[in-house]
Amino acid sequence: MTGFDAYFYECEFFINGKKEYALGEILTKYLSKNFKNLDDTLHKCKKFAGQLHYPEDMEEAENCDELFQRAIVFYDNLDEMICSLPPYKDMDLRRNRLYDLLNEDIALWEWDDEVEENEVDYLEHFTTDYPLNKQNDADIIDYILKFNDKLKVFANEYITFIEDLLRVKRVYEPFLEILHNQSRYLDNSETAAVVNDFISGTKSKIETFEKLQPSGNMRLSYTVLEQKKGSILCESYHFNTIGAFLYIELFKGLEQHYLPKKCGYCGKYFLLEAGIFSDYCTRPVKGTDKICRDLGHRKKYAEKIKNNPVWLAYSRAYKQHYARYLKKKMSQSEFQKWADFALELRQKAFDEIISLEEFQRVIRE
Repeated sequence: MTGFDAYFYECEFFINGKKEYALGEILTKYLSKNFKNLDDTLHKCKKFAGQLHYPEDMEEAENCDELFQRAIVFYDNLDEMICSLPPYKDMDLRRNRLYDLLNEDIALWEWDDEVEENEVDYLEHFTTDYPLNKQNDADIIDYILKFNDKLKVFANEYITFIEDLLRVKRVYEPFLEILHNQSRYLDNSETAAVVNDFISGTKSKIETFEKLQPSGNMRLSYTVLEQKKGSILCESYHFNTIGAFLYIELFKGLEQHYLPKKCGYCGKYFLLEAGIFSDYCTRPVKGTDKICRDLGHRKKYAEKIKNNPVWLAYSRAYKQHYARYLKKKMSQSEFQKWADFALELRQKAFDEIISLEEFQRVIRE
């Protein structure tokens, strides 16, 4: 269900050769999503994975109907969530997969005599008086075991999907925070150091979804896509899990500087697109005519002044000299000469070439 193809070209990609996204766009959306109770959902997925099988004895047979009814509802709710997420929301995915799976193998179940076989509906006509320990036909037993294998594959697919969502929150989110903590794009060597340190720091983690690694499998080939602008040669990947895709999207984003970033003002994720690095997004701020980037830079500058005596002295001196310029007590050339001098002096204070006291005294002159 969760498998798809992605065709990567420069800083964009095409899902199944059709829907176009910017590199990093889907990972940004997953980081922005508030997934609730994922640990509890994973626990339920694993519990159902251990329970879903053809009944082995009469006790299991008596409880089998209720178990499968609950499982059908549970997995359909998961299907609803999956279908709301990219890239699946633009794909024609099957729903009620467990329901269909049970009806495909209806020969394993018993139903009322008056119901025609082609009218059988699992939800309305389920019984079994023949658990596995009462079966004598070798072919039927083999059929049941193959049916159980299909149930196992089905259940494990959902376990992997929920683990992939947990990896987004527990691995990708802290990894990106470390990557961006210098408020600039890192070069290849710096990125390699961050990746290496992060991987080393998670070696002791037991769960695979707490490590920087993909799930499932991926297969690479090269494909020519026909677009309106002409033919393009793409790296074509087939992914059987969303976790495999997000892993490739993350590392391709590292190469191209197309990366999700949490806005330092509103706290929501946005996509950096290899332009000027910014800690803030361009979303409008409610109740103002400003965007996060405008107010974020102001807030950052105010905090810098508040917490750093060099910046505080520089800011005060700048305001004083600018006021002189506005009152015509300084010419434009005089003010510009002072501003250049103040910048050099500020840097000397940062580099501790001069003391803070000397800087505060000289910059006021």
